[in-house]
Amino acid sequence: IHSSLRNNIERTLEWLGWESIVAKNAKVFIKPNFTYPSYKQGVTTSPELLEAVISVLRERTPHILVGESDGGAYAWRAEEAFKGHRVYELADKYGIEAVNLTQLPREVATTQIGAKEISVELPSLLLHGIDVFITMPVPKVHVMTQVSLGFKNQWGCLPDVKRLRNHPQFTEKVLAINKLLKPKLVIFDGTYFLDCTGPMDGEAVQMDLLIASNDIGAGSLACCDIMQMDPTRIGHLQKAMEEGMMPRTMGEVKCNTDVSQFRRHPFTL
Repeated sequence: IHSSLRNNIERTLEWLGWESIVAKNAKVFIKPNFTYPSYKQGVTTSPELLEAVISVLRERTPHILVGESDGGAYAWRAEEAFKGHRVYELADKYGIEAVNLTQLPREVATTQIGAKEISVELPSLLLHGIDVFITMPVPKVHVMTQVSLGFKNQWGCLPDVKRLRNHPQFTEKVLAINKLLKPKLVIFDGTYFLDCTGPMDGEAVQMDLLIASNDIGAGSLACCDIMQMDPTRIGHLQKAMEEGMMPRTMGEVKCNTDVSQFRRHPFTL
């Protein structure tokens, strides 16, 4: 683990007031983006960033879980992604645990999105067994949802490998998942963003950014600003704004720096 990366994470979390979010000995669940069995630039969360986050969190709590579901349509098992991203090594080094969400007991949970009652099947652990949910997405364009940012990363918490069957109701269901799981921190691995044809292929664009927020909507809005993509033209983000889950303008977001300086590359699907 590179000391400068760890220092950046430390400073980032301090700026967000993380000690008021992660209590001493809290049970923390980290959801990386492991949409591929091994690390792939612009596609999956890097093992280095994951380790940096774990090493800082470990100072406050030993109860850390890293979890992901099996790949869609039985493409691969979560255990393969854990191995390909060195999660088992991190488990040995830091005393954390890797959990395959597909293998856990699950239940149907319901919440309100707009005027609709939306039900989703989720692991019981995530609904009742953790104190703090941290999501670690990679900013990407996405062929089905236009972008994959803070909200979309929780789609991988659906344990059923046939989760594609939920796509006709994607907008409502992805927001319901986030409402139910209540992510408290979002840490984007912006080392590379993915352009053209995400979430698996496309062009990895080196951005060398770490974007973190104590509000998943604010963090996603900052990424849209950097990517020069209009969130009001992206179904689930427009709905998130209507639901009060995402600010409408960067003027509503407290930032430590001017985000517009990072608009180096216009991203297009």
